[in-house]
Amino acid sequence: MLNEPELQASMRQQLINPLRLAWGLVIFLIVIVIAWAFLSDEDQTTSKIASKNSITINTLINSEDENISKIITTYPITVVIDEVEEPKNKKLKTQLISQQKIFITKPLITRALPILNTESPQQKTLQVSIDKNILTEGNHEPQSTQEQEGFIAWKEYAQPFIGSKDLPRITIIITDIGLNLNNSNEAINILPEQVGLALSPYARNIQSWMDRVRKTGHEGFLMIPTEPLSYPSNDPGPHTLMTNDDPVDNLAKLDWLLNQVTGYVGVINHMGSKFTTEEEALTPILTELQNKNLMFIDSRSTRFSVASQIAQNLGMPSAKNDRYIDNVLTKVEIQKHLDELEKTAVKLGTALGLARAVPLSINEISEWADTLANKGIELVPVTAIANRQWVK
Repeated sequence: MLNEPELQASMRQQLINPLRLAWGLVIFLIVIVIAWAFLSDEDQTTSKIASKNSITINTLINSEDENISKIITTYPITVVIDEVEEPKNKKLKTQLISQQKIFITKPLITRALPILNTESPQQKTLQVSIDKNILTEGNHEPQSTQEQEGFIAWKEYAQPFIGSKDLPRITIIITDIGLNLNNSNEAINILPEQVGLALSPYARNIQSWMDRVRKTGHEGFLMIPTEPLSYPSNDPGPHTLMTNDDPVDNLAKLDWLLNQVTGYVGVINHMGSKFTTEEEALTPILTELQNKNLMFIDSRSTRFSVASQIAQNLGMPSAKNDRYIDNVLTKVEIQKHLDELEKTAVKLGTALGLARAVPLSINEISEWADTLANKGIELVPVTAIANRQWVK
């Protein structure tokens, strides 16, 4: 009798469990039906998109479906951009670029170095390297062989220009690529491919950065540290070219800098408000750059710079900075300098602006670039304005 209550409870459980199981099954089916009904609104659109390997972004951008952005940035698909018809949703395009889901179908005209899509179909790609232009081990430091006989670096590594011959041209160079991971990634992924990107010689894994720059279609430049008036309180870094150094020593430092990476179109002086005013110190450097078939960009850290004049006299490909865009890092000042850059381009035919790899500058330049076509101004690669500027 002591076990009777326990026996009765066991018998009740055998009777109750099937009922609980039946009710649980009913509830489960109800949940399935409700979930199906809730998701059915976007199911058709989702299935159509997910069933394709690639789709046209213009079709998506023009869709009135509010879920479209969520769907195409969530599903593992490739988005095809037809650059003939520029997408209206710039924010979505930027998001897709950052997620590397873009494949550009724009027809290409190639020169000495073709544009290739060497990996997965994403963005326009400049060939990263070819066998004779990779880093090779020298006696003491890695040596770039991109100056081999018959190899014209500034043409071979240039982005082919297929724009108008008549429209005013503007080009932008963003400096300090490779020093800050997030800022450099943002510049590479967000900015139009016509924008040149200048790498610091002190960047870690600098060749990887240069390869990424070229894979996304940008022309790459190498920053060369040169002596400022405020040196040594303002020090550009190791291997800085100095006015009082023997030309042989400066050339040795230049050689070290140039051999840190390969794949660049040319160089741009970093600082140099003193060095670029000294013809005696500067001429051997520019002559060596000319011998290596590199383009030279005068950042014009001082209005007394003679670098552009010497480059012109040597007959080497060159360009000069017309405007520092973000010396004052505010939205108002950046927009002001971009407007002034437009006026210079309209008046003189070409204009070049410099900015740093910081989020505010990158975002402002990206949005500004989208307005140029309606103003009759063309954003072009840096090499497209070589020797086209007026030099005093």
